[in-house]
Amino acid sequence: MRTFWYAGLLLLTGIVLFSCQTGDLNVGQSVINPQELLVQSVDSVTVKTSTVLKPDSFATSGDANLLVGRWTDAQTGKMTARSFASVNYAANSLNTQTNIRLDSLVLELNYAFVYGDSASQFNLSVHPLLRPMENQLYYNTSSLDYDPKAIVQKTFIPQPRSRTRQVQIRMPDALTQAFFAKLQNGTVSDATALAEFLPGFALNCNSNANTFVGFATASSGLRFYYHSTDIDQTASTLLFPFSAIYFSQVKNDLSGTVLSALKNRTDAVSSRLTDNTSFVVPGAQLQTRLEFPYLNQFDRPEKFADLNKALLVISPVRKTLNDNMQPPPLALFFTNTQNDVLPISFPGGVTGSSAAVAAYSYDPNALTLADSYTFDLTYYIGQIIKRKALNQPLLLTIPTSAEFQQISQRNYSLQDYVQRVVLGNQQKANDQLKVQLFITSGT
Repeated sequence: MRTFWYAGLLLLTGIVLFSCQTGDLNVGQSVINPQELLVQSVDSVTVKTSTVLKPDSFATSGDANLLVGRWTDAQTGKMTARSFASVNYAANSLNTQTNIRLDSLVLELNYAFVYGDSASQFNLSVHPLLRPMENQLYYNTSSLDYDPKAIVQKTFIPQPRSRTRQVQIRMPDALTQAFFAKLQNGTVSDATALAEFLPGFALNCNSNANTFVGFATASSGLRFYYHSTDIDQTASTLLFPFSAIYFSQVKNDLSGTVLSALKNRTDAVSSRLTDNTSFVVPGAQLQTRLEFPYLNQFDRPEKFADLNKALLVISPVRKTLNDNMQPPPLALFFTNTQNDVLPISFPGGVTGSSAAVAAYSYDPNALTLADSYTFDLTYYIGQIIKRKALNQPLLLTIPTSAEFQQISQRNYSLQDYVQRVVLGNQQKANDQLKVQLFITSGT
C-alpha cells in the first residue's frame, strides 16, 4: 500500500527489535554484513474481510447425536435445529411373561453436549412422525412430516453434568399401554412391526435462549419400567434406543439482517457493514473471505534483505471464558470469485510446506481476555513480495476433515457445525485483525 514504507521509515529511525523476534536473523547475510542488519516490525498491511456464503448441504444421519435448539443473532439471523428419530426394536421376552406389571414408559435423552446458554430454560416438544422413516442418507436440509401437535413436552435447564446426565420425559398413558400390549401379545416382534405402530418422533425446541443440545442416540430412546408381581417384585427395564434411522435438520434464516444480501456463492458482505466483524458458522454455511489489496504494491527498499516473518493474527470477539465451549480451529484456503475452497494447498509456515491451520489460544495470565488465532504466512507473503506468486484471495473456515482429525483426534460432528466465531477486522475497537511483518534490512 502507498503508506507502507512511510511507516517503515519511522520505525527505522528508532526501533531495533533483535531481542524480541523469533525469526531467522541470518537472512540476507550474503548481501549485507551481519553486523549491519536490523529487524523492524510493520503492521500496516491492509486486509479486506467479508462474510461469504457456502450454500452446500451436509449429511447428518451419520452423526452419533441428535441436535435440537436455536440461535438468534442480529448479524447472522436465526439458526434452528430439530431432530427426527425412529425407535429401534429391542429383543425381549415380554410375550412369554405373565407375572409382570407395567410402571411407565419414559423417553430418555442422554446428553452428548450443550452449546451456548446452559442456564436458561429449554422447552422440548415431542411430535409423532406420520409415516415410517426410509433407510437412506439424510442431510441438514432434509425433513419429514410430523404431527404439529406435540404428544408431550418438557421444560428443563440443560445440565449435562447433572447427576443423571439425561432428560427424562414420561410418555402418555395411552401410548404406554398400547405399546406394552402389542409387545405382550406379539403384534410388535420386529423392527418393521414397530415402525408401523410407532414411526418415530420429531424433537423440537420452543425456547428463545441461544442454546443447542446434543443427545446421544445409542443411549437415548424409549425405556419401559416394569416389575414382577411375585413376592420379590423385581424391577426391570427395557430400552428401545434411537439407533436405527435418525438425522438432524439444521436451517439458517438470514431475513432482516445485512447478511440477507448473500444469495449466491459470488456474493460477499463487507465486514464494515456488520459492525466491523465477519463470521465463521459452519452450520449456517457462513465463512470469511480475506484479501490483501495493496500487497502487490510493496516496494522493496535498496537495502532490503528479506522478509523475516509474517504473521496473520485474528482476534475473535469474545468477552469471557465463562461459556461451555471454546471456538473451533480455523484454516486458510485459496479461493476464487465463487468463494470455493480450491484444491491447491495453501503454503503455510516459513517453508510453505505446512497447512495453514490455527487453534484458538488465549493468555491465561492476562488481566483482560487476550485471545487470537495466529497463522504463519511467511512463505506466502514473501513469495508475493518477491513477485514469485500471485496475490490471491483466501477463505477462512474450519479445517478439512483430515486436518481436524489430526488436531482433535476425532471426526467432525454436529457439535462442531453449530459452533460460531465472530472475528474483528482492522477497524474493530478491541478485537483487531493484524498482519505483522518482521523485515530484515541493512542500516
